[in-house]
This record gives sequence, structure tokens and C-alpha cells, in this order.
Amino acid sequence: MRSSRASRPSVVGVTLGLAAMSVGLLVGCSSGGSGVANDVRVTTCTRDPDNHRAVVQGTVRNSSSKRSNYVIQIDVRANDSKIESGLASVPRVAPGEIKTFTSRPVGVDVPSGTVLRCTVAHVGRIAAE
Repeated sequence: MRSSRASRPSVVGVTLGLAAMSVGLLVGCSSGGSGVANDVRVTTCTRDPDNHRAVVQGTVRNSSSKRSNYVIQIDVRANDSKIESGLASVPRVAPGEIKTFTSRPVGVDVPSGTVLRCTVAHVGRIAAE
């Protein structure tokens, strides 16, 4: 007599399989190389005087031949230490088109007078339908 346990897939096995499949789909559909990072520019990196957090603004210029969606990760540094990260999404950017974005990372309060430095940490680009 077979155990019913042997015929059922384990929850861990199914979860790992789905995670691996998701990663494969993302890798197959997105670009994250340095060429894509060149599509993004940070134009301002300031402290919001009202909520004492960083506000990052920038532009995306689609260098591909297809309308694309962008997801941008921005790192915010103060005194050479990373204090927070934020995300921005810019949908449906046509080839050659330039769009602006604003990211308001949630993190620590930034004291008045602190010099912030914002950098593009990662850019994902996926063809839009």
C-alpha cells in the first residue's frame, strides 16, 4: 500500500519551483545591464522640508526600439552612508521618448543641511504591450 504522502508534491518543492519559474520569466523579459542604466538620469536629489525625507527626480530616455516600462531603484546617501532606497516606475515610454519620474524613498529623517547624493542602483526595462 502506498502512502498518500508520497503521491503529493511537497509545499516546499512547489514553492521553490514557482520561485525558479518566476525568476526565469523575469530574466527572459527584462534588461538590467549597463546599457539600460544609461537610459536613466537623476536630475535632483533634495530634502523635502515638510517631511524631512529625500525627494529624487530624474528622467528616462528609452534607447530601445520598443515601447518599454521601466522600474528604477535609487539609493540615497548622506556622508558616504546609504540611508535609504526608493523605487520609481515609468510606464509606456516610446522609443526615443523622454519621461520624468519622482521617487520619495521612505526611510530616516534627513537633518536640515545634510548633503544628499542619489545614484541609480538598478534599472529594469520590460517591453510594454
